[in-house]
Amino acid sequence: VPVKVQVGGFILWFGGGQGQFGKSIERALESAKVLILIASCREHIESPWVEAEWDSFLQTVRSGHKQGELFIFNCGRLKPGDLPLFLRRQQMFSSDSIEKMLQFVSNALPNEPTLDEIVRLSMHCFRPERNEDKIYLVTAHPVGSGSTVHVTAHWGSRSAKRLSSQVKATNVTEAAAVVEVEKASREKLRGGYIPTSLDKLLTSEARTQLAEALGVRADLPARPRPKAKSAVKPKSVSKVVPKASMPVPGVAAEAVSKATPKAQSKVRPLADPKAEVVQAAPKAVSKVEPKVPKKASKANNEAPPASAEKPKDLKAKPASKRAPAKS
Repeated sequence: VPVKVQVGGFILWFGGGQGQFGKSIERALESAKVLILIASCREHIESPWVEAEWDSFLQTVRSGHKQGELFIFNCGRLKPGDLPLFLRRQQMFSSDSIEKMLQFVSNALPNEPTLDEIVRLSMHCFRPERNEDKIYLVTAHPVGSGSTVHVTAHWGSRSAKRLSSQVKATNVTEAAAVVEVEKASREKLRGGYIPTSLDKLLTSEARTQLAEALGVRADLPARPRPKAKSAVKPKSVSKVVPKASMPVPGVAAEAVSKATPKAQSKVRPLADPKAEVVQAAPKAVSKVEPKVPKKASKANNEAPPASAEKPKDLKAKPASKRAPAKS
């Protein structure tokens, strides 16, 4: 029974046991992107079965029906001149350069799709009252050159390590695959399933097993990395200290108190300087009184009113030399 084995990141095809080798080999050659011919001598290369395989592969590639490469792994003492004429143009590697051959194989292979790229439908059904936690997937896997696909349904428990599968359609076009996916989606919506992202449904074991069964890569799609948040330094707040301003005439004391609220109790509002000078005069008059001699006081009491003119010969001599304060 022909089987596929993954070795070193490559999926290899082996045929063993009893069965219809012709059809299994034909399907393998149609889907293969690289053919490695392991040869030890020319007789083995030209044997009927071996020659039919590499010749049909080369004919398909050279006719333009597919893209592929054929490499020769020399496990004997073959020289380029010992090869058949149609194989002398192919790259041959010795037994001690297997790593180099694997590098050539890796470069010749196209980028295989990932599991997330071929999953067309992913749904989830969660019913705690029935103890149900199930998933349902539909994949459309490309076949051969990629013009047709196989539509397959997969289902099972959300915690399962392996899902059950059933082929819905084989070798159908993309338009037919879309119809199959929509049909399955309507059916599962009526059954209580809701669309859910694939990365929230599969376990790592189930993802790996499903990818190997379909022959695709199981790695998750690349996600953009979040931008690293740069440490924002706090801005230095400069404290503005209001300058002590001289009082402006005519400015209310409230404006001064608002500018410096802390010093409100200490600063005494000043009035108009001119008004202060006017008010200071009567205070000085009330405090300082002129000393009038006793003798002169009587004369003054008997003197006529201030409006009358004083006689020229009347002179009052003060009792002391101190002059009276001027008002």
